[in-house]
Amino acid sequence: MLSRSISLVKKGKIIIQSIALFLTTLLLLSGCTIFGSHTSESDDSLEQQHSFDHLPQNWRINGRISIINEQENWYAKFLWVQKKQDFQLSFTGPLGETELQVSQIGQNVRLKTPAKEINGDNLEQLIYQETGWAFPVTSLRYWSQGFPNPEMKSQLKYNDEQHISDIFQEDWHIQYPKRIEVEQLSGQKLWLPKKIIATRQDVKIKLIITRWHLGESSFNLSFL
Repeated sequence: MLSRSISLVKKGKIIIQSIALFLTTLLLLSGCTIFGSHTSESDDSLEQQHSFDHLPQNWRINGRISIINEQENWYAKFLWVQKKQDFQLSFTGPLGETELQVSQIGQNVRLKTPAKEINGDNLEQLIYQETGWAFPVTSLRYWSQGFPNPEMKSQLKYNDEQHISDIFQEDWHIQYPKRIEVEQLSGQKLWLPKKIIATRQDVKIKLIITRWHLGESSFNLSFL
């Protein structure tokens, strides 16, 4: 009788240990699924992880922009034209007048206002020199498409649709509250940003994209 009781106790311990092991494994697997699908930290293979091959090299976006810092709140309409590595970004006021235009061809950059034109080799420095804005135009080329700058490390968060919802990069926090479905000339559809909010401790940049144009070879840069 005693030996039978000991045997039952041993069997009970084995069953309890098996259940505990199963629950532990299940929790670990569940945790990997939850965190792995929603957060990611980039490394040297970032460019391979987030390939831009599926995005057209030529694109154009129209929209509205606001830049808010400690000194001012500035609002304008904008037009960004991208042709491979070259681009032109124009800001216009309420009456349609061009207030500021920045552009880059190869390593040559230019900033133009109604009063003057400046050439150089570092566009972000030119913008800061003339406006006082911390305006990360190099990274904004990628952020506007919904991806991190592939030259810099980043942390990413994803929404339930597996689109990037937040980028943490170069002291900036970039958020994508809204995306829209855009059709390419090939017929393929992409979910691209409609609203972008980029914040840093001293500045907030908000872009509302009203229209995307993808892959058209007829895009012209007026300074060419």
